[in-house]
Formats: sequence, C-alpha cells, structure tokens
Amino acid sequence: MIKCLYQTIKIDYYYSVNSFLYVLKKLPILRDLFTNDIYQGKWIKNITGVFGVILSLLRAICFKLLYYFVIYAICTKFFPKNVASSFTHIYFFLTILGLFINNKLLNTGKKKYFSLIVFQMDGTKFFRASLLWNIFTNILLNSLVMYIIGYSLLKLSIVSCIFLVLFTISCRIVGEKLNIMFYRKYHYIWYSNTTIYFMIVGLLFGCCFTPFIPFMIPFEIIEIISLFMIIMAIFSLISLFQIDDYFYLYKQIQSHVNMMSSKNEDDYLRQIMVDVKEKDIKIDEKILEQKKGYDLFNTIFFQRHREILMTSAKKYAFVLVALYVCLIYVSIHYSNYHNMIDQVLHYKLAFFIIIMFFINRGSIITRAMFFNCDHAMLQYNFYREPDVMLGLFKKRLVTVFFVNLIPACVVGLGNSILLVLSSNWTILEIVTTFLFILSLSAFFSVHYLVIYYLLQPYNIQMEMKKIGYSIATIVTYVISFSLKDLVLSSFVLSIYGVVLVGIYIALGLWLVYKIAPITFKLN
Repeated sequence: MIKCLYQTIKIDYYYSVNSFLYVLKKLPILRDLFTNDIYQGKWIKNITGVFGVILSLLRAICFKLLYYFVIYAICTKFFPKNVASSFTHIYFFLTILGLFINNKLLNTGKKKYFSLIVFQMDGTKFFRASLLWNIFTNILLNSLVMYIIGYSLLKLSIVSCIFLVLFTISCRIVGEKLNIMFYRKYHYIWYSNTTIYFMIVGLLFGCCFTPFIPFMIPFEIIEIISLFMIIMAIFSLISLFQIDDYFYLYKQIQSHVNMMSSKNEDDYLRQIMVDVKEKDIKIDEKILEQKKGYDLFNTIFFQRHREILMTSAKKYAFVLVALYVCLIYVSIHYSNYHNMIDQVLHYKLAFFIIIMFFINRGSIITRAMFFNCDHAMLQYNFYREPDVMLGLFKKRLVTVFFVNLIPACVVGLGNSILLVLSSNWTILEIVTTFLFILSLSAFFSVHYLVIYYLLQPYNIQMEMKKIGYSIATIVTYVISFSLKDLVLSSFVLSIYGVVLVGIYIALGLWLVYKIAPITFKLN
C-alpha cells in the first residue's frame, strides 16, 4: 500500500509538472522559446516540480486559512460579544455540510484515470492509499489552521481545538462511507440528485444564520456530537478498509461520465446533454410561430435546455428569498441590525456589485451553450460568419438576461422591502435601487457572453484549456470587489449603471462582429 501511495503521488507530481509546462508552452511570449523537447529536460522539470510542490502547499494552506478566516471575520463583524461561540456554531454546521458535499473517493478525474486505467494499479490498494493520504493531509492542514485561528485568535483551549479537528476528519470519513453506500443502492452519486442536494445544502446553510435569532449550539453539545461522530468514523473507516471492489465501482462511474474529465460538475453537465438528446422534448408550436432565423434557432435551444438553464437561477432565487426573509425578520426585531442594513442600502449600495457578480449565472449558461450546441456547430464555417455570430449573440443576450432576471428581481424586491422598513425612504430611492440591481444583472449578463465569444476556452473534448477566460473572470472579480466600498447615492449609481450597460452592449456587439469570427472557435 505504501508503494501504491508513492506511485500515486509520483503520477500526480509528473502530471502537474507536464500540465504546467504545457500551459507555459501555450503562452504567446514563451511559445517560440519552448519546444516539445521541454518535456524531456530533467533540470527544468525538477525546477518546475519544486516550484509546483511549494505552490500547491501554499495554495492548500491559504485556501484552508481563508475558509477559517472568513468564518472568523463574519463572527467578529456580526457577533462581537460571542465570537468564539458563533464561530464554533457556524463551523459545526458547515462541517456537517462538508460531510455531504466534500466526498472525494468516488470522484472521477484524469489523475485517477491514469493510475487505475492507464497504469493498472490495484484498485483496493489505490483506494486505501488515497483514503489514508486524504486523512493525513486533512489532519495536518486543519490542525495548523485551527491552531492559528482557534487557539491564537479565538483563545479556544487545545482540547477544544483537537475536538474540532477530530470532528472535521470524522465527518469526512463518515461522509465517504455514506456516499459509497448511497451509490451501491441507487447507482449514482448522491449530489447528482439536485433535489436531495439542494434540500440538504439549504437546510444546513440556513442553520448557520441562527445566531441572528439569537440561537447558538453550546460547545458542550458539539463535544458530545463530536464523540459520537468519532465513534461512527472508526466503524466507517473499518468498513471502508474492507471494500475490495473499488476498481469495479470506479469503472461503473466512468461508464456514466466522460472518463477523461477533471471535474464532476462538467461530467454531469455532459451527461445532462446526452439525456436531453435522448428525450423526446415537445416544444409548444405556438412558441415557434412567427419565429425564423437566429430567433428560431435560439428559441429551440432554450426550450430544449430550459431545465438546465433555469435550474441554477431558481436555486439561487430560492436561497435569496430565504436570506431576505431572515434579514426582514432581523430588521424588524433588532434595532442594531436594522441600522446596519439601513446604512448599507442608503449609502453603500455599491456592495451589491460583488453580490451580483457571484449570483449571476452567465458562466453556467455559456458553458451549457457550448456543451449542448456550439461544440457541434463550430465545426461548420458558416457558423462563424460575422452576421451569423452577431445575430445569434443578440438573441442569446436576451436569453441570458432573462435567466439572470430571476435572482436579480429577488434582490431588487428584497432591497425594496428593507428600504420600506427603514426610517427614511422615498419612491424615487426604491425605483433607482431596483434599477441599479437590474443594471448590474444586465452588465454581468453581457460581460460573460462577450468574454465567452472573445475568449472561447473549451476544446472539442469540452475541457477548459485556455487560461484567458479564467484570467478575465478573476480580473472581473477583483474590480467588482474593489468597487464594493464605493459611496454614492442610489440615484447616481443607477444612472451610472444604465449608461455603463448601454455602452458595454454597444461595445460588445462591435467586438463580437469584428473579433469573435477569429476567436470563437474550437481549441
């Protein structure tokens, strides 16, 4: 098993090194400098490997630290008198949530495919080695970060920190066992069932907000539950080590999804694409009446894939409704939070720029467009003609805005209700606040569609290969985050928003007509 673990880490190491070199080779600046011989050079591989290991280690620590620090910052901001209690309460429910959504043993991916299929490793040994390696790395990372946040900042005792770390690891182990049990019974991974997934995520995430009521689980109860979870984890670990058909389970999952994909989310989107093709979806003829050309093409696409496009937006809308109900309750019953909400809506409305960035479904919609339509149509030259691209872009822009309008309206109406509950409000302020939210939704709708056409990142295997799209998304996030503290009236912001959207739509149409015929292609 130790030998298998070493081989797995070695495969992971060389895969990461070669992937990084491949990305370097594709950069315009280094394209002529690096040739295919770069993969044979030991010195550059060693340097890249050391750099990659250090970067991966720092990334793992930073992400884990960021997760803990965000919880700590929320508790410091909203519960300054009960920081430690609120932290352990929120951390407890998020850890329980991780029991259901953070399972890795049944995930598919290239690295696992190389180990089991290409290099024909023993499935049982690989499974046990992966399990122990995940436990070991999680213990190290959680212990380090819990010492920094829990012991140093929150002043929790060492025993309490150890309990929280063991509780986290125990939830991971129990979650893996439950996930495998679920798959054996129903023959699919549980989080591919959107109904179950959404109910559990919504319930546990909602429990994180109970300190606003205020209600927080005492740490003594958390310790008792932790002991129970540790006992369950011991039995689960024993049961997991008795699994001897992991290779068979893995091949079953691989037969359901694309075996060379690196992300399960993409796997299931592809499977949904196949399912849609196999279904005999009937479109109401009245919808198609008097439609022709690009409008007919886009309408047929939207009607056939309506469930894919609308599901994510509806989920976000449902979560936002629950969140605004909680905010309305808090605003009515707690004057200190009421004043805080009042200040945000009257003077810090720009904070919603970053919120609208996150709830916008533009990236999901464009990915569905590629998986379900463009990856096939781009093989025909006529599909990339300027007039064709511009005509379809206009129709798609309306579709994307319509989908994003669902969560945007929830935010706009929620803000309007909170404004009415504030001490001073006017009809003009409510209208301009709602208009600002709609303009933000329209802006991000245009933006995601524009960068999709100009920086089309997918290849014919539907894998994301170009980093330009990711860089554009990161830059968008950085700019959105930097604007969140902008202090302007809702009237001025709404005017700026409408003007900016108008300019960006005109600019987007011009860019799509002039540049997209060159850039919008299969990689």
